[in-house]
Amino acid sequence: MADLASQVKELEEAGVDMLHLDVMDGHFVPNLGLGPVVLKWLRRVTTLPIEAHLMIEQPERYIERFIEAGSQIVAVHVETTSDFRQVAHQIRKLGASPGIALNPDTPVGRIEPFLDVVSQVLVMTVQPGFAGRQLVKETIGKVTKVRDAVQERKLSTDIATDGNVSFENAPIMASAGATVLICGTSSLFSPEVTFSEAVRLLRESIFPLDRRL
Repeated sequence: MADLASQVKELEEAGVDMLHLDVMDGHFVPNLGLGPVVLKWLRRVTTLPIEAHLMIEQPERYIERFIEAGSQIVAVHVETTSDFRQVAHQIRKLGASPGIALNPDTPVGRIEPFLDVVSQVLVMTVQPGFAGRQLVKETIGKVTKVRDAVQERKLSTDIATDGNVSFENAPIMASAGATVLICGTSSLFSPEVTFSEAVRLLRESIFPLDRRL
């Protein structure tokens, strides 16, 4: 955390596609995470897309600050607002893409009414709040349900998985329908591999050799 700029440069060189910032308020989830000031400074040192994942109560109060700081995608939990459609409108009006996130215990039906107004569905595959948590296996089926709902509506919505995206779980998630893998300590930030090695192992686990040539 004391050397984020150089870490981001290493991630860029390793070939990651975007940066994902966990924003936590100590209320919606039992931990504190990154805020708009950190995002603002990171925006100055990278051209990578940045997603702000708002695991916070009353997200409407902070959306503008994260977009002003440089976030191109803002993911808001469906559990935190009574009017998600208005939240999505607010995000788009401010020039960013809205994402909708749901916790492991939240049924897919809660987010289906909003698939037409989001660019991404973020499926939490662990209980949110801390790194290193165990995969909630039932969430893999939820990824497939989201994929089927997106395809049924002929949408191009991305489906992201967030939580225990390990080298073993990544191909399972991709096969289930995930198009974005949000990687943490179980793969990309594992102390046992470099960023470049982690990205290579992830891509090799997801894409067959004939698709990589």
